[in-house]
Amino acid sequence: MVRVKHRYILFDILYPPSISSNEQESYDFTSSQQRSLLTLHQSSSPEITQKTILQGIRKSLYVHFGDIGSGSAGMLMSVRYFSNTTSTGIIRCDRDQVSTIVAAMSLITRLNANEPDVIMRCLHISGTIKKCEEFSIRSSRELMNKLGQARAKEMNDFLQEVGELSEDEEEE
Repeated sequence: MVRVKHRYILFDILYPPSISSNEQESYDFTSSQQRSLLTLHQSSSPEITQKTILQGIRKSLYVHFGDIGSGSAGMLMSVRYFSNTTSTGIIRCDRDQVSTIVAAMSLITRLNANEPDVIMRCLHISGTIKKCEEFSIRSSRELMNKLGQARAKEMNDFLQEVGELSEDEEEE
């Protein structure tokens, strides 16, 4: 008897900032890129649950891949873990259907009708859930380092501006 081989998909949900057409013209990409790290990585609302995510992926599978894609990929798929605080989760699926499920996840723009736009991003695919957890810990540490560096740069820029203002006041 052949056993079914599974894969685990580590994903996160990002919340892109909404930019109006007037703001797009004066949009400074370098400074806002550092500020948007916090905006992108928000906590999910309590309305988003494992069931909601599973329904969203199945709906996306049906819309984009039809009955056959939805039936073959959605059969053995389940959400093993989801944290609203970090907006991170792990999906277990059949090994042969990983690419279809990742494609369906990337095509999702909204999980609920009353929720803001979202981006579901696949971070890592592994054969064991332990490797997904280890990758999640590593990527969280890297994100915290980036946020710390961005915060330190902002503080240095602020201190330089304050220093320039006080020098200008002394000259007057």
